[in-house]
Amino acid sequence: MRTDIVGALCPADRTTADLLADLDASESAVYDALANLERRGLLRSADGTWRLTGTGRLVADTIHRQRLIEQLIEGDAEYWERHDASVIPQPFRHRLCELGSYEVVRGTQTDIDRPVREVVTRVESVENCQVVSPVYHREYEAAMPDTPGSRLVVGCDVIDGMIDAGIDDGDRRTFDETAVRVTPVDYALGVSTEWVILTLPQMDGEWPSAKLVSETDEAVAWGSDLFESLWTDATPLGTYLADH
Repeated sequence: MRTDIVGALCPADRTTADLLADLDASESAVYDALANLERRGLLRSADGTWRLTGTGRLVADTIHRQRLIEQLIEGDAEYWERHDASVIPQPFRHRLCELGSYEVVRGTQTDIDRPVREVVTRVESVENCQVVSPVYHREYEAAMPDTPGSRLVVGCDVIDGMIDAGIDDGDRRTFDETAVRVTPVDYALGVSTEWVILTLPQMDGEWPSAKLVSETDEAVAWGSDLFESLWTDATPLGTYLADH
């Protein structure tokens, strides 16, 4: 009931009569909740009208974010149960609800390569994109555009594996225009002006095939901010190779 009252007062101040008419609860429950919220400093009453305090506004924002996260999980509860979102830095994990509407692309028994094809098709369809790749995948490497507006962050394990295997520039694809940096990373990310593709590891530690795809403007902004954060702390490929 306290949550419902805070939510009801978020768009506008309300009288007690308004709250009693709109909330599905007994009068005693509403009065008890109002008294509790006022005692906690979330509400104030003036001339029979209730309004949120500054503290109440902060609580209302928290409740709103919680409900958005609930909606995010409800979009595909199985995905969030089986995949480890804790690998995303906390500030961006708190913003996961900005993904909005999304689709989880999974392989099937008759089309096991569907997630790979989804990524390749989307990457090949844009002139520029930003990609984070913690594992090596030949098809993704081939699809990555080599353009001035594109950037690629590669996981340290990928480069270290190539160094240990004695793979040189003649045996791997090099980029003339796309800037490449290296950093430890446990998730994959693709961002363009049109979409975001997120790949989280499974809870059992296995690298998954399922891809989370969103095309909302908020998701693109979220993915762009996450990429920029990772890019800022990553090491240019040339510097990394020289140090190893």
